[in-house]
Amino acid sequence: MKKLRFIWVLLLAVMIGCSDSSPTDPDPGNENGEEASDEKQFVWNAMNYWYYWQGDVTELGDDYFDSDTDFNNYLKDFSDAETLFESLRHPDDDFSFFIDDYEEYQNEQDGVYAALGFNYGFYYKDSQQRDLVGYVRYIIPGSPADDAGLERLDLFTEVDGTTITVNNYLDLLTNDSAHDLTMVRIDTSGEDPIFTTEVIDTSGVKIGYLMYNSFQTNSHQDLNDVFADFENQGVDELVLDLRYNGGGSVITSQLLSSMISGLGSSTKFGEFEYNEKRSAGNNREVFFLDEVPLENEEGDIERDNEGNFVNSEPMNSLSLSNVYVLTSSGTASASETVINSLLPHREVTYIGLKTVGKDEGSLTLYDAPTPYLNSDEANPDHKKAIQPIVLKIVNADGQAYPNGFAPDGYTPSGCADDANDNCITEITLDNLLNKPKLGSTDEPLFSRAIDLIVGQQAKHLAKDQQIKMEEVQLRTQFDAFKPHRQGMHVEPFMIPAAEK
Repeated sequence: MKKLRFIWVLLLAVMIGCSDSSPTDPDPGNENGEEASDEKQFVWNAMNYWYYWQGDVTELGDDYFDSDTDFNNYLKDFSDAETLFESLRHPDDDFSFFIDDYEEYQNEQDGVYAALGFNYGFYYKDSQQRDLVGYVRYIIPGSPADDAGLERLDLFTEVDGTTITVNNYLDLLTNDSAHDLTMVRIDTSGEDPIFTTEVIDTSGVKIGYLMYNSFQTNSHQDLNDVFADFENQGVDELVLDLRYNGGGSVITSQLLSSMISGLGSSTKFGEFEYNEKRSAGNNREVFFLDEVPLENEEGDIERDNEGNFVNSEPMNSLSLSNVYVLTSSGTASASETVINSLLPHREVTYIGLKTVGKDEGSLTLYDAPTPYLNSDEANPDHKKAIQPIVLKIVNADGQAYPNGFAPDGYTPSGCADDANDNCITEITLDNLLNKPKLGSTDEPLFSRAIDLIVGQQAKHLAKDQQIKMEEVQLRTQFDAFKPHRQGMHVEPFMIPAAEK
């Protein structure tokens, strides 16, 4: 295979904020004669105000410090704002993160980020669970990976001649120096979250297929166009492929769920549960949508004083009573919210592997006046920000999904052998040899959905053809490759009215 030279620039997402209502304003007459930095003051104040686990983190208590001097000296003990932020995270929090440059992070939300020319995952190479085998999930059209002839389900085991292991994959693949990779070159290219769509007619049933890879508010118009095409072609059933979708904006999750189901603003989508300080009667009910909210010129979704979207267009929807969702161990947060929000109202069948189980949402907080949400008012002296978990989202029945969604046949040790189960891996000998395209009827997850829709018996893979490999649960830092990092963020207008 070819070895291609590439440079990968990692864009770290970071957010900034500053407060005008700090519980303690550091005393400039402290014993060292210096105030803690603005960044540190912002991190503590914003976390004290919004953090979902604020009541469970001792150092975030309103009465934790005896004086302004104690507070200031506490902050100064930390080498920088990020170290302080990490110290304040609750043990159950796997998803809050610090942002070095919020302008770069905002670009990431729109899919403008330093991207690989392909998306990939890892499996353990053997039972020792040390060496890894990388596999290509999909190729971004027009990227260097595409130009180099890389194919879906190609495998790779080395970077710069070094075997990829559980101990070195982060170091090998997440630095900005030049590398030699077998098969692909990394470049700064964006990615359309609507990766591919298909409509097939089988046994007299029109089946629509949509692979959607991140919940981006700048994709609303394109999603509406996709569903217009599905309507025009008379689609009867929908297969929604979220196997590589790590999340994104909750309002985009609302939109997609509404387009699928036809449910509108009279039907409850779910509810946001905040910390005790922010809830106090302010937990927010969220409903399905009647229209398609569109971004303004600044890339924001706006509502007027009456709660109406400032920019919107009529919605195209299929009004389906059920939907088939393709999942993997990378399906997270806003993707899972689509499933969870529909469960009280529609039948949802998931096919593939167990999802992550991230039912928490975050806000981007800036060093700006309380409530730390307006980047236009952020401290001009730095671009630090934070993306802390601020809420848990439940559906209309009050159900969350901390354990994810597991297809029929899933076991902790992998998929069962029963041909009628919906737990399916794409890493099979057949797949690796034939490399079926996403959206192809030969692709095993999509094929299983088709079988279920038309009532056919699923094809059983011979036992000697099955590849028993355990997919690696990658550390969250590795998801810096993806703009939403298995995240789920809410728009500022979605917070309790009393906090605006």
